[in-house]
Amino acid sequence: GSGSTAMKSSQERYVAIRNIAIQLQEDRSRSSLKSADQLVDKIEELKNTASNLSTTPMENMKQIVCSWRDSMEFAMIDSKSDAGMATGDMAMCSYWYSPKVEVKLKQYLDDFKEAEDALAAIKLQPFQEFGDKMTKIMHIITPFVKDLHGLPDKLRDIADQVSKNGVQPTPDTESMKTSFKTDSEIDHIFRLLERCQSQLPADLVEATKLNYYKVSEFFRDAGSRIKDVFAVPAPCCFMSDYVMDQPHVVVIELNKHTQKAMKRLDEFSQLLDLLESLQQTLIDLDVKKISSPVKQFTSLAKLRVQSLDEFMNANGVRPVPGDEVDDTVIAEPGTSCSCFRSS
Repeated sequence: GSGSTAMKSSQERYVAIRNIAIQLQEDRSRSSLKSADQLVDKIEELKNTASNLSTTPMENMKQIVCSWRDSMEFAMIDSKSDAGMATGDMAMCSYWYSPKVEVKLKQYLDDFKEAEDALAAIKLQPFQEFGDKMTKIMHIITPFVKDLHGLPDKLRDIADQVSKNGVQPTPDTESMKTSFKTDSEIDHIFRLLERCQSQLPADLVEATKLNYYKVSEFFRDAGSRIKDVFAVPAPCCFMSDYVMDQPHVVVIELNKHTQKAMKRLDEFSQLLDLLESLQQTLIDLDVKKISSPVKQFTSLAKLRVQSLDEFMNANGVRPVPGDEVDDTVIAEPGTSCSCFRSS
């Protein structure tokens, strides 16, 4: 009877749709669209990090640097004063201890100034602006690549529904076609990405990275450097413990600033993470690694969708225009490529 014919045609439809879905999956592998899709994910993550780059860690570091400068300048003044730098049991040796400390202190102040300049040279604004520009362009690229990449799976789902429920879902090939773009449209989009990419000079990233290292290394070494600057030189070096037991107020302050800096360096290292991923993912990125797979897959997928169209027409499974389309038609109105939006 007609029931078995319906079953047969539903089985045929399942096989036909599934075969086209499998061909699309093969096209996706052959065109390396998966690696293009993964690159898009990496760029997405990167532009989010750049756009949301917080200025707070930077401001915190600047505050620490200010306090540090105050303490260092106070130490320089004190090392020249009559009372001198020595405290407690060391006070007797002050005339001999202060000049030795002063020499090392001067050198340390120079090193500090280098770190201070390095911090001042780090500008976050270019990176935030870059993130915002990338956001605009990825707003076009990401959904486009994601829709293409999801095409084989969506069609596979439709086929599975046919097989499970024996229903007649009609693949909405019209909305599938909206996820395709012409080669010249694709070229245009990726030219925009290249232009955006060129607005972040590689040497800016490299210079920022060097400055970051100058700052973080200065603070990481600070603990041992402070000890060294204020250590008691020969022949009274056995007195060093006294100096650290009854330290000069500057030693106490600098150690306190150092501890603060060590806590802050953790959040400040977000900047380094961003710089490194910019270098790895974006600066040397050959945009063709995304655009070529996209073009190749598009040209293959257009043919598949066309043959799906022909099969649907030949088998008379088309929603008649103007008819109420029932739920089994996999389409959501109001989306640019409805059959791929996960609801």
